[in-house]
Amino acid sequence: MKLSLVPLFFGATAVASRLYAASYAGTVTTLSLSQSRGQYELETVAQSTACGVNPSWLMLDSEHRFLYCIDEAVDLANGTVTSFAIGANGTLTRIVQHETIAGPVMSQFYSAPGLPHRKFFAVAHYEGSAVTSYSLDPITGVFNRSQTFTYTLAQPGPNPVRQDAPHSHGVVVDPTGQFVLVPDLGADLVRVFRVNPATGLLEPQNPLVAAPGSGPRHGVFWTPKEATVGQHKETIFYLVSELSNGLTGYRVSYPNGTISFSEFYTTNSYGGAVAPNASKVAEITLSPQNNRIVLSNRGDNTFGVNNDSMAVFGCADATGNIATNITFHGLYPAYGSYPRQFDLSTKNEMIVEALQESHGVVVTGWNGTTGKPGPLLARKSLVGEVVAAVWDSL
Repeated sequence: MKLSLVPLFFGATAVASRLYAASYAGTVTTLSLSQSRGQYELETVAQSTACGVNPSWLMLDSEHRFLYCIDEAVDLANGTVTSFAIGANGTLTRIVQHETIAGPVMSQFYSAPGLPHRKFFAVAHYEGSAVTSYSLDPITGVFNRSQTFTYTLAQPGPNPVRQDAPHSHGVVVDPTGQFVLVPDLGADLVRVFRVNPATGLLEPQNPLVAAPGSGPRHGVFWTPKEATVGQHKETIFYLVSELSNGLTGYRVSYPNGTISFSEFYTTNSYGGAVAPNASKVAEITLSPQNNRIVLSNRGDNTFGVNNDSMAVFGCADATGNIATNITFHGLYPAYGSYPRQFDLSTKNEMIVEALQESHGVVVTGWNGTTGKPGPLLARKSLVGEVVAAVWDSL
């Protein structure tokens, strides 16, 4: 789609949606998705190079209008974490930048009941074999590092090339807000931390042990959307593992203030079919209707050369409760190569995908009635490998 610095087309028939994309080329781009005469178009409205050399993850605080960017700084000794103020026109103004341990790749916010005016976030460091935590003032966007946890392996894992060391890859906060989970691709663990409710500090707990050689990457928690008063909400944790293309479901319980996991389901990101050579599962999320698990597969070329796939699984029944059996609903085109990260908009039922090897982003529909991805709506080429894309909830 053509490049323009004008935020919106005059006469657009729908209010524009905003999104942000991070590229390993060193840019964070603000994009506007508009619709005119039935056609969608993605336009660049602002761009910043202030995050660092290899922006790898974006985290939006929509309420306070800040965007937090992680710079993986591939092959360098240190990465960075940066906060940006989001201008009304989509411009990004750097507030604070701090150097951090090598290879930060993902982060998530969490909170502590005893400090209602503070926010916190945890960062997974792939190359640095570490987890860090930060305390921030949500009003100003100013933050500081609180904790650092570093890890070692006594010996390489079953996949010695990829499991030569611990490689923290994801951050997931449980539905109660009491625990932070960090899948570790190198150690075949999901590290578990309790959030101290008075201080916001992370307290290490016993980890969840994953299958040897599976390489845990990202995860998501599921609970019923609605529950009768007094009814216990069932909690499920779904984990995707990069090295095995695995999808594993765990029932979650909270005995005596701890968190416990019981595996009840396992398959791969192809519904049990043999995964194509060199394919790697990347991201996992839930549909806005809370009844589908959506995954992205990289490097499978399922829909032609440089056209990888999105996988959809049913995870809830018609009443909104967990399905007796997780059902594979099939593969759908990603409309590009290496969909590393994607985000579903609950506002307009669309998916934005960061296509790493296609050097761009695409927006597709999402059909909430059928629970399936829709057609390609818009495509935007950007410079470099695009590795993260998030919707703004404005």
